[in-house]
Amino acid sequence: MTDFPEYPPFVPRLDKTCYLVTCTDGPGSAPLRAEHLKGHLDHVEANWTRYVTAGPIREPGGEALVGSIFLVLAANLEEAKALMNGDPYLTCGMYQTITYHEFSNSIGQYIGGKIWESAEAIAHRAAGGPTDDLSQGVKA
Repeated sequence: MTDFPEYPPFVPRLDKTCYLVTCTDGPGSAPLRAEHLKGHLDHVEANWTRYVTAGPIREPGGEALVGSIFLVLAANLEEAKALMNGDPYLTCGMYQTITYHEFSNSIGQYIGGKIWESAEAIAHRAAGGPTDDLSQGVKA
């Protein structure tokens, strides 16, 4: 177990946009998962630096896989989709739904802390404001 400081340190934001890609399996997906596992693993391993993290999901307490989650780094949505479309799991029709959302990696052990220096620095975002905080000279 890693010892963590009591409060998260400030860390810089990621330099690329992160996309949360949520994929939900369709009916009868287990045989497709098995058939395309090697190609899927080859794809994610070849592109591993483009993922913040990725992995399968299950219902709480369940063992059967019901989908996958990917946090993908890309310059834009088209680039994220191009990366994902190289994965045999997407191209074989295994997933019933695939959704893309921009995701802000804001706090946690994977990023090593938090991306805000103070609540005041990001208050405009909580109020639904623009992503550019011109008074701070940073993109929030």
